[in-house]
Amino acid sequence: MQRNDVKLVLVVVIAGAIYFGLLYLSVNYAFGAAPGLVWVKESFGRLWGSRIWSHSVHAIGVLAAAIPSALVLYVFGRPHALKLAAVTGIVTAIAVFLPSFLHPAVRPYLDSGFYLVVGIDSVKMVLILVLVTWLLNKLPSNHAMQRSARVGTPLAGTASSSDRLESASGAPTARRR
Repeated sequence: MQRNDVKLVLVVVIAGAIYFGLLYLSVNYAFGAAPGLVWVKESFGRLWGSRIWSHSVHAIGVLAAAIPSALVLYVFGRPHALKLAAVTGIVTAIAVFLPSFLHPAVRPYLDSGFYLVVGIDSVKMVLILVLVTWLLNKLPSNHAMQRSARVGTPLAGTASSSDRLESASGAPTARRR
């Protein structure tokens, strides 16, 4: 492996660990802080109300956990931040749900409803992390190299004269000393 590959793997591992830890904390906090199911059951019925409530609360917790992980991927994973976000999300989704599939005492209680919920939660975890990372990539950059590639540098189109310089708009400016 090359040095850059090791760096990218390390970024994925660190972002995944942050995402995994914050998922556990934020999803549990969101379920504890969310209002009860009484109003949801009255509005949407017994089964659909609890699923709507559960998935929305889970999505809020996943969104809260995705922001710090996306920042790590955005800062340290350039220019492959979106690919790394997808890999990190998939690895984290596997790490979150793998113990429940492997534990022999839990396996008899897993039904098709559980697999459906796990599938939806896994897709949510991957897509939210990719979405937040993509949104961070769309923010205006404060880095001079990226800004100059999009906008143009102030010294673009400099004159050959040593006394006067032209700005990016072509207007002459005095040289600062």
